[in-house]
Amino acid sequence: MEEVNRLVFNFPLFKDYEEKERFFKVIGLLVSHQITLEKAAELLDMKLEELSFLLDKLGVEYSLLDEEEAGLELSKLKEIKEELKREGRL
Repeated sequence: MEEVNRLVFNFPLFKDYEEKERFFKVIGLLVSHQITLEKAAELLDMKLEELSFLLDKLGVEYSLLDEEEAGLELSKLKEIKEELKREGRL
């Protein structure tokens, strides 16, 4: 835990430890798909474009789909899978 605290303390963005800690928690929620990019920006008091730019510069990958879009994608994938099964290609 001490090494984690040192890494957070030395992270070059944000002014104080609490801001840095909040950033890492929010980014953790984002990349684990617990929140959307929009919600992450809101929690960090940042504009969406600023957060997106920052994440790109840090090399942080995240899903651009919101919950509804992800659901639609999943439904479509299930349809395609069933169609491929019926055709004997899967």
